[in-house]
Amino acid sequence: MTEGTKDDFYIEELKVALQEWHKSHKELTKLTDERRQKARLVRNLLSILKLQKGESGTRDLLEVKGLTVQARPFLTIETLHTAGAATVVRRRKGTRQAVEPATVLEKGTRVKMLAGMYEGYSGVIASTQARQGKRGLDVTYFLSLQGTRGDRKRTSVKHGALNKSWHVLND
Repeated sequence: MTEGTKDDFYIEELKVALQEWHKSHKELTKLTDERRQKARLVRNLLSILKLQKGESGTRDLLEVKGLTVQARPFLTIETLHTAGAATVVRRRKGTRQAVEPATVLEKGTRVKMLAGMYEGYSGVIASTQARQGKRGLDVTYFLSLQGTRGDRKRTSVKHGALNKSWHVLND
């Protein structure tokens, strides 16, 4: 085999490989766009259901209809939401315990700190982080707090510390 025919062989193979890659890339781009559109539709439909039935009502309806597993990636409690490492002052230690989705507190729920650095502070749940563990959901709440002197702080608490170092205000 001469030097010219080797180069031609490799060039032809490269040409075929590049054509196949571009074809696959085009198909992948098309699938990605379709996936993005379908995900947007699912999120919109879930938002409508949540507005009509609330978070718990939507979860109950999905469970009754057998769609919980399929909808899990789109549910806010299953999606990781964090307040950002820079804004969280410190993590409070709480026992890890399995939490039923129906008992997870919603964003905006009023809370008061009972112990620790922010004892006496009150505020709201700003966001929730839930991870599916072997035993069930492990939930961390990110709180936006205000002190008696008007100072504002952010911290996080575990669901397992509920009614120990913090509790829900019923007002």
